[in-house]
Amino acid sequence: MKKLVLISGLAIALATAGAHAQIATDNASNYGGSWTNGSNGGTGFLAWNITNNNNGTSIFAGNFLGDSTSGAGNINTGGVAFGLYANPAAASVNANRAFAVSLSSGNIFTFQLALNFDNGNKGFDFFAGGDGTVLNFNVGSGAGVSSSKTLTPGTSVVYDYGGNNAVFNVTLTMTSSSAFSYDISRTSSLGTQGTLFSGNVSGLTQGPTGIGFYVAGTDAGGAAQNNLYVNSLSVVPEPSTFALLGLGLAAFALRRKTKVS
Repeated sequence: MKKLVLISGLAIALATAGAHAQIATDNASNYGGSWTNGSNGGTGFLAWNITNNNNGTSIFAGNFLGDSTSGAGNINTGGVAFGLYANPAAASVNANRAFAVSLSSGNIFTFQLALNFDNGNKGFDFFAGGDGTVLNFNVGSGAGVSSSKTLTPGTSVVYDYGGNNAVFNVTLTMTSSSAFSYDISRTSSLGTQGTLFSGNVSGLTQGPTGIGFYVAGTDAGGAAQNNLYVNSLSVVPEPSTFALLGLGLAAFALRRKTKVS
């Protein structure tokens, strides 16, 4: 009986550890068809802060939930992704999301982007409080291609998009309380292209505090291929941390078993 109780206790402990392994998560299927400023369908994030300069007459900018395959690659969950649009030249929209708790050593933050045309500017900013933008990824017409390199806070990675229906998988890993590594990889209808950019950012004065997505000045006409789609935001501990927790629980169980046998 004691062994049964012990095994049950270990199973509960591991299940609890697994639940806590997911520090933050959100995706477009959580919103029931309506994504607005101040909404928050996820956990571990603060509410969305969405701003635009849409005047409804000559400037068109905003946000929506929609099928990312309408003009871009497939990053849907439940048939939808977060979408942003802004046209013509003077238009802009920003959708920012703060973490409920600043990222710390070992945290891994991942999300997906989908886009098509490279006119205007679209991408993301990774923020760290007083350090401001510590990493920027921008797809823009004629912006040029930046090779992989070590970055310092406030610098940018720029990629001049040149293919159809790209999906970008972004991974940002906290390597210490003041540094992170990044990996930006791409797949598309042309096939897997792998890592485009990777490197390290160091010298942060605090842990990263949030992420911002934006679109500005795309071509007039509102073509779906001008949109930026975002989805599947997640923050988890590094796998080794969770593995050590599991080993610790197993060791505790073995010790308890020795005592009660």
